[in-house]
Amino acid sequence: MLHYPDTIVATAVEEKVAKKLHKHLSSLGLECKMIPDGTMDFEYDYPRSSLDGPNPGVASRGVFKVADGIDYIDLLKRKTVSKSEFAPGGFYGMGIAEGTMWKLRYFLSFPSEYELGPLNFGTLTKILKGRLHSKVEDFIWSGYGKLTTLPPGMVADDVIAALTADKKLRELLMHSLLKEQVITISVYKPKAKVDYEISRIVKDDSYWYKYKPKKESHAKIVITSEWKTQKDLFMDPQTLEAYQRIGQTIKSTVEKLKYHLVKN
Repeated sequence: MLHYPDTIVATAVEEKVAKKLHKHLSSLGLECKMIPDGTMDFEYDYPRSSLDGPNPGVASRGVFKVADGIDYIDLLKRKTVSKSEFAPGGFYGMGIAEGTMWKLRYFLSFPSEYELGPLNFGTLTKILKGRLHSKVEDFIWSGYGKLTTLPPGMVADDVIAALTADKKLRELLMHSLLKEQVITISVYKPKAKVDYEISRIVKDDSYWYKYKPKKESHAKIVITSEWKTQKDLFMDPQTLEAYQRIGQTIKSTVEKLKYHLVKN
């Protein structure tokens, strides 16, 4: 009898940074695992292209399934290519400069029958510049924080109020926003329609099999920060805890509102 293993062999672009980030997150105590290329629907927002050659673009470089607070983390890489009068010879030729930046997208998933929105807000941060070190002097959440379209006051659907009430989260963000700069939280809508019947390949000891997985994540809320350098991508424990607490607070608020969020 043939055995179908759980191990999936990735056939698309592999990225060393994703593996390093996975190791780093695990070292901080985050229970997460890397998911094979092309498994989740939100990866198709920014297809996992190679970004080779003198062409700019954004591509997914790895997805992690998370066990606490956040459900998924998507690693994005952005390559910019520009002409530079100061480059006496670039990687691709005279006067061409290449830049690389990174971003994490944190996704929260909910039952398919839930309809959230129109949530869309973020942080406004005041940075106190120092001669040697800068620090966050203050910040506020600004934007539309309601999870429903019901009139204000009918139900406790204000996510901004719930996040503001978390004093520990405020303490963490006063530290983390110096590097994260701006954290935004919004309802997520896929950029591309995904065909869930695309065949994938699984490897056994001596046989190759095809099967058709269901890749729909039911991601309905996305949390992001600004583009950053590779070095700043590797967050400290306080920043990771801040994102986890944000995810937990939003999930708790949604759970209390579940009877108001189910589609008619």
